[in-house]
Amino acid sequence: MSAPLHFIKTAAGFVPKSQAARDFHAGTKLGQTIELKGRRPRNPAHHRKLFALLNILVDNTDHFANVEDALLAVKAATGLGRWMRVEGATRELFYPDSIAFDAMPQAEFAEFYEKAVAAVIRWWLPVSDDEIKEAIEAFAA
Repeated sequence: MSAPLHFIKTAAGFVPKSQAARDFHAGTKLGQTIELKGRRPRNPAHHRKLFALLNILVDNTDHFANVEDALLAVKAATGLGRWMRVEGATRELFYPDSIAFDAMPQAEFAEFYEKAVAAVIRWWLPVSDDEIKEAIEAFAA
């Protein structure tokens, strides 16, 4: 599968953003029908803010050995995944869903991020919403 082509919406229509998109656009005949799959790309800065939150969590509690452990706990606390009973296990096991750029659209990620902030405040760092968001902005800068 080839990499996605990015376009910018303008008053005149969609304008190619990258060279690959310009090449595709130039090779498309006027009036030719093409198929586009509408998806807004994820915001990398928003992704960085999540990992800033996770680093703050790891640095300010003794609950997690690393960011990966914190991410797994936050996914469980926000319900991003599923709990399953596995034969032979003494309790249900958690199978997390992915937050990879290609697995989760930006709108879903934004919702997960807000739930993650709320979960961190509720379960691990009892600070105000403003305090944690200020710390995230400082860490992510």
